[in-house]
Amino acid sequence: MQLLVAIVAGLASLALGLLVLLRGGQRRIGWLLVAHAITMSLFIGFPESPSTSQAGMMIDQLTQGSAVFLFLWLVLIAYLLPEGHTASPGWRRWVWIGLSGVVLLQVGAAGDRQMFADAHDAKAAPIPWLPETVSGAIGLTGLLLVVGLFFGSIVSLWCRTRAATGEDRVRLLWPLWGSLSVPAVLVFGWANHFLLGDHELPFLVALAVLSVALPATITISVLRNRLFDIELVLSRTVTYAVLTILVVGAYASLLTLADRAFSNRSAGGLVAVGVVAVLVQPTYAWLHRRVERLVYGYRSEPAAALRRLGASVETSDPLRVVETITTSVAEALKVNDVWVELAGQPGRGDDRALRVPLVHRGSRMGELAVGVPEGRTLSPADTALLHDLARHAAVTVKSSQLATELQESRARIVTAREEERKRLRRDLHDGVGPALAAIVVMLNAAQSRADEAERNALLAEIREEAKDTIQEIRRLVDDLRPAAVDEVGLVGAVRQRAAALSTEALTYDVTGPETLPALPAAVEVAAYRIASEGMTNAAKHSGATRCTVHIELDGSLDVTVTDNGRGSAGPTDTGIGWTSMTERAAELGGSCKISTRAEGGLIVRALLPVNADRKETADVEPAQ
Repeated sequence: MQLLVAIVAGLASLALGLLVLLRGGQRRIGWLLVAHAITMSLFIGFPESPSTSQAGMMIDQLTQGSAVFLFLWLVLIAYLLPEGHTASPGWRRWVWIGLSGVVLLQVGAAGDRQMFADAHDAKAAPIPWLPETVSGAIGLTGLLLVVGLFFGSIVSLWCRTRAATGEDRVRLLWPLWGSLSVPAVLVFGWANHFLLGDHELPFLVALAVLSVALPATITISVLRNRLFDIELVLSRTVTYAVLTILVVGAYASLLTLADRAFSNRSAGGLVAVGVVAVLVQPTYAWLHRRVERLVYGYRSEPAAALRRLGASVETSDPLRVVETITTSVAEALKVNDVWVELAGQPGRGDDRALRVPLVHRGSRMGELAVGVPEGRTLSPADTALLHDLARHAAVTVKSSQLATELQESRARIVTAREEERKRLRRDLHDGVGPALAAIVVMLNAAQSRADEAERNALLAEIREEAKDTIQEIRRLVDDLRPAAVDEVGLVGAVRQRAAALSTEALTYDVTGPETLPALPAAVEVAAYRIASEGMTNAAKHSGATRCTVHIELDGSLDVTVTDNGRGSAGPTDTGIGWTSMTERAAELGGSCKISTRAEGGLIVRALLPVNADRKETADVEPAQ
């Protein structure tokens, strides 16, 4: 029977190895599968029995540590999946170190005289070997390296699976599923020992199943990885396997405790069954949720995905919110590449990407794009989760845009302030400074003149120079803040400017309240500059005969400039004058719109906020 099991299992494994070798294009993996089939057949079909001949005992001594080869080939395959090479040069070095441990283990085991004597009726080993202490040290070192090699294969396969996407991920999930046969056979072996009394046939069958299960899943991984939904199979297998272990363990523990507490096995059994029956459903729900999250991400838990997204955004840098969103979406969907394409910006042009619109209050801001890995198709659950995440991400992206715009606006204000300071310094240095210096020089010259006529002539020149300097200082002061606004108020200052621009061909009409409540200084300056710019444009470009300026305070300061000229045939959002007016309003959190009137001419309307919560902004005068 043992030989029959070995033949069947060996032929099955050998056929799988040859399939991979001949049709899978993975020669390394194929040869390792063939080596595994041969080794397994030898171990199962020809059980170890002590030899009596000299040659046989020599072979026995040299192969005392050969049991490691039973699963060594499968361990090496785990390092090579899915493409036939290790994940990195570091892992390659680790494999070679592990293989050197296999050699050391064989050397150390061959020198274990006690193990040889126990297997051969106290006979001495036929081959002289290293001292036993040296052999023991070498064998222990080799054993530790072999253990590292075995467990390293699990880590390598797990890391590759977590990093893989699409076709590679599916190919790696198959051997992971097959590896679950290892703990299953171990549990079966313990049950055979404790419950069946170490029956040989069940153990051989379990060992044969274990020896074929991994090669079979590896072969499917290489040849037919889309045979069926491995993610679904793996999640169900893990869920029910762990649940079974928990239920059996809990039942046995409760049965023992109840038996001791009640001294009645029947009563203990009833208590154990009742407790297990109550706990099995919530345990299954909890376990199923964790396994599904591990395999699929958060597609089955959209609420949890949204909570994670909100928590990530809440703790992130306000200027790196978009990056946080893409990272959270990638984790939720188990993909590697997620990005945001904002409206007006060039996209990647990836045809395989799945794009979902980002809409905030009816305004489309862009798209949330997911790079679908090759070989994978997003399920309806994935798509539904992506739409849910996109709806919440849209609000966050809009907030990020506003934060960026606010930062840029503050930077423009600071830049404008510094430019204004540079201009003022230049005007004072190049204009007022030399003029005052010239006055001092001429005063010194006048003081040194004895002739009264010459002295009076110099004093006249000094008087004219002083007048010019005063005019220059007034010009500088008016550029900083129009003096007329402080002298006659905003409406009166606009009237003075309109009077200066009036001609026989163009008349101005300025209306508004004679007195206005105290307004922030920046709002007054911006309103005056916008009104002046609007009137100047009407005089220079419109060909109008009449221009009307209306100022009104109703929550916001409303400044409207209209004319009856030609209007604008092209866009009205270009040009230095138009840009200046819109930027002045935007700096204060207001707006300025320039449009063509239906009856002809242009209309400029600026709304400037004057409420208290704009005080900080209002205290900063806009660019002049």
